[in-house]
Amino acid sequence: MEDALLAELRAFAPGAVILFARNTGPADALRALVAELRAGAPLPPLIAVDQEGGRVARIGDAVAQLPAAMAVGAADDVAACERLGMLLGRDLARLGISVDFAPVADCAHEPANTVIGTRAYGSDPLTVGRFAGAFARGLETGGVAAALKHFPGHGSTSVDSHLALPHVVLDEAAWRARDLAPFAAAISGDAAQIVMAAHVVVEALDPLLPASLSPRILTGLLRDELGFEGVACTDCLQMDAIAREPGTVAGAVAALAAGADLLLVSHSLALAAEAADAIVAAVETGTLPAARLREAAQRVRALRERYATLRPYGGELDAVLPLAIAQRAVTVLRGDLRLREERAVTVISFEGETFDGAGGVRVERPSLSTALRARRWKSEVMRVALDPDDDDVDLLLGHLPALGDRNFVITTRRAHLHPLQRRAVERILAVIPDATIVSCAEPYDAELWPAARTVACIYGDDALAFAGCADVLSGRASANGRLPVPL
Repeated sequence: MEDALLAELRAFAPGAVILFARNTGPADALRALVAELRAGAPLPPLIAVDQEGGRVARIGDAVAQLPAAMAVGAADDVAACERLGMLLGRDLARLGISVDFAPVADCAHEPANTVIGTRAYGSDPLTVGRFAGAFARGLETGGVAAALKHFPGHGSTSVDSHLALPHVVLDEAAWRARDLAPFAAAISGDAAQIVMAAHVVVEALDPLLPASLSPRILTGLLRDELGFEGVACTDCLQMDAIAREPGTVAGAVAALAAGADLLLVSHSLALAAEAADAIVAAVETGTLPAARLREAAQRVRALRERYATLRPYGGELDAVLPLAIAQRAVTVLRGDLRLREERAVTVISFEGETFDGAGGVRVERPSLSTALRARRWKSEVMRVALDPDDDDVDLLLGHLPALGDRNFVITTRRAHLHPLQRRAVERILAVIPDATIVSCAEPYDAELWPAARTVACIYGDDALAFAGCADVLSGRASANGRLPVPL
């Protein structure tokens, strides 16, 4: 972080700082940055990060890389889930980080919901509640504060609150059973010290305001009904669900008045300062009761005091557990996933060519082919667009016969939302009917091609998910996963 920006941040003196991939890097550099942030005030601010596992992992090799929550749910081991939380919590605490905005306690109810997707442990509310509670307890045992999100549930809508304001239109009884139940279970078990409110309108409770700005939800439901006594925080107030209306600054005042204690502004220090000025003005004019501001400050200060000195878990933990869970998560719906050992492997991967890694650096995506090569298999990858046009598919099909007799594996990504990808896979299967289908995101692709002879789900397209799949394909591990959502 630049010295001028660090000085500006210290002058602003926030109660908490959130880190993103753009702020992280090698472990030593990250540790030094966190130390600078913690040393800038008499009482260190909370240092937070979104480190869930799977595709939401802001920190790279400096901490244990975990499978996506849906993979953990597919492995069906709550005790192992808690140990994963301990492992991650310990690693974060060793870096000086005090808060992990995890776990996701939303349920995966909507196949079109990609903002939650594999970040959810599954679709069954009671199961999700057990896993989310276990992971939260593990994080806190490991040495950091956990945060249940996105309260009171983001899983029953397909709208991404980063882009627009979602509405949940269920009746109250159905909503309580489907979406609220996991949060209620985890809160009743004192699993986490923080609850993060979603920018989602639950029409059965408050048809006018998103949960993050709703007194009915943040005070009436979270505090009075569920009895939560920890820190209530908002999701980022710069997300379009709030930034468009009422706006980040007005939203900050409204969230605080509604019962939020910690206001998250992730991208603009100037906007955070403007929000702070608006809060002061609201108190001075009587729009915001000073007692509400003091209550919020006291809750955040208590958490800061608790983590002024970090105490990473000092016991023995299994460093290979994440890979073991990734292996066990592999779910075979039909066929034999093992490769023919005497044949090379061609992986046909539907994806973009590159992605932004930590620090915004353009890097090659992880691939199943890379994982197989690491296990001494001769393998190549043929990358195809998520929605390839006919000419691209024609070119691919013209090349396949020249490859001869080998193992073919097709890795799909949300073909149920990409009709051209679905059609392309159909055409590939017509040419190579023995090809194995591996669904790399949510498992809904698995039902699209009934003629496919071998179909499996791995719940992620990160390096760990591919490593677990490669171990099963090569016979090093068994596939014991169960579907965590219905097809």
